[in-house]
Amino acid sequence: MSQSPVRSLAAQSRRQLAAIAVAIFIGLLALVTVFSFYQISQAGKNYMRLDAIKLEQKLAADPNYPLPQSDTVSAYRDWQAIPKSVRDLFSSEPIQPDDPIEIQRINDSGAREYGYLLYSDHHLSQGLYLVEFEAAEKIEALAAMIVERSLADASVLIAAFMLVLVTVIGLLFNNALKPLKELVAWSARVKTHPDQAIDVRFSVREVNQIADHLMASLQQVREHNQREQQFLKHASHELRTPLAIMQASLDTLSLRIGEKDASYPALQRASRANANMMALSESLLWLARQHPDKVRQSKVDLGSLCATLVDELAYLTAHKPVTVHIDNHSDPICIERDLFRIASANLIRNALTYSAPGVIEIEITNGQFSIANPIDSDVDENQIGFGLGLQLVERIAGQLNWHFEFQCDAEMARAVINWEAAHKMTGES
Repeated sequence: MSQSPVRSLAAQSRRQLAAIAVAIFIGLLALVTVFSFYQISQAGKNYMRLDAIKLEQKLAADPNYPLPQSDTVSAYRDWQAIPKSVRDLFSSEPIQPDDPIEIQRINDSGAREYGYLLYSDHHLSQGLYLVEFEAAEKIEALAAMIVERSLADASVLIAAFMLVLVTVIGLLFNNALKPLKELVAWSARVKTHPDQAIDVRFSVREVNQIADHLMASLQQVREHNQREQQFLKHASHELRTPLAIMQASLDTLSLRIGEKDASYPALQRASRANANMMALSESLLWLARQHPDKVRQSKVDLGSLCATLVDELAYLTAHKPVTVHIDNHSDPICIERDLFRIASANLIRNALTYSAPGVIEIEITNGQFSIANPIDSDVDENQIGFGLGLQLVERIAGQLNWHFEFQCDAEMARAVINWEAAHKMTGES
């Protein structure tokens, strides 16, 4: 389904205003055209009524005044005096006083004519019948000329009227959109300086209400972020001491337990888990800072690091028919080692935990780490992507300008970390 292009409110308003202006212009021209034809018809009838009144006045003053009798105009004192051939042309319609009847005919010469019959009784009690015939070409040429001139004059007047109307409406639109433009500029300043109190009053009450709602929402987000950062700081600081004590205790035990002792593997797993917890605590503390310090990069063999992580987490697939295949195409590169280790360890742990029987594919290049694992069709996709691990990976990637993507369908779950663009930016700077 195609989506309409996104435009600014001002652009949409201008397009709609232009469409409305064109529609009004065409509509007014159509009305002028119809009105012109109507006026032509009424003008002819009024002209005939005026002729009838003048003739009645002359007959009232002089009963012997000769009635006109010609091919174009003729007058009669009663209906029967009209020649039957002419009466037959008009007898199909009822005759009303001062309401001319119009017909078309072909005269004896084969030319098309318009005929008009008017009954008038303004000054004569018995009334008067006036009959006129005009060549159709003459009437139609006159009508076309009048309509053409009317349309030309109307077009100029309508265009001038539409220009004034569009200008006025455009000014009204600009005045109406001005508070919205100010709101957009205000929100941009708030976004650029989120920690500063930017209080701007607008001339429209509704815009002020929107600004107040935005500021209230922004304040809620700030307070939430501050609570989250405080919690992470406190949690990380509180975890440092017990983790340090645990590590010291594990180091003491490692001096007393040899590699051949049955408890040695468990001691190693505990030591690795404690080291992971200490790195995780440092990462959380780093993420909790509002402006995190730049993390030092060091040269890392990503293939060896990932192979070590897979070995350390192998206990997660001890009772599952799952194998891990590492496809390493990377050279030792400079990268934020501790953060990459935490991110990749979380992704590997997530894959080993939720993988269905099959092969987990890990692919490593100089700019990207990807891991894909099969999943059971009955496993909830939201469960696979849920947890602190993936959230931590996403936060780390966001802080380092890495691109992180997690996709899950009915057969495979795939996670990708790409740091190539971020390292290019670092190199350019």
